[in-house]
Amino acid sequence: MACARCGGSGFIDRSGVLELCDCRYEVNLTRYLNIPPRFEPASFENYVPVSPSQKKALEVCKLYALTFDPKEGRGLTLIGPPQMGKTHLAVALLKAVYKEKKIRGLFFDTKDLFYRLQGYAGTERYEKLMRAVLHVPLLVLDDLGSERLSDWRIETLSHIISHRYNYLKSTIITTNYPLMRQSSEEIARALEERLSPAIVGKITQANETVYLMEV
Repeated sequence: MACARCGGSGFIDRSGVLELCDCRYEVNLTRYLNIPPRFEPASFENYVPVSPSQKKALEVCKLYALTFDPKEGRGLTLIGPPQMGKTHLAVALLKAVYKEKKIRGLFFDTKDLFYRLQGYAGTERYEKLMRAVLHVPLLVLDDLGSERLSDWRIETLSHIISHRYNYLKSTIITTNYPLMRQSSEEIARALEERLSPAIVGKITQANETVYLMEV
């Protein structure tokens, strides 16, 4: 059945100006935003917060999506233990920004992104993927810090974060690790130790940090 809004053309004529109709990406929205099938249903509406910090995180993410401006370079860093819904919120935010603002974002599990970049090394596919990661208006880096951090991966991540920071490209990060160590016991777990203080410094400056806790 043809779309009732555009008659199946994929475009809507608004006073002589052609605009993309929503139907062009409704069917393949998850593929268009590179969202994994497991998280295809994720939305703000079906996120069920239990703790006060989860409720706060939901409100922060909703407000971010509503007020997102691709020229500002603002991002969010969602920090907390596993099973707190960080990825769910990141995917819901990505969808909401596209639906409300018609601004495309891309989702990547950080470990999978590195595997793909390494597999594409020296090919045109590497260049295409890296251009997308560097220049897309909104990028989700999911589960940052869980991957094995070789020198090549740290250097690549530093390039991605630095470029997006310098060119005001917004990045959403989810991680199980604190950004900076608060005590000697946290050294091994802190991202500034696993990545580098320079990377974490740029993340801290560009992103609002949101903590999701069990209580």
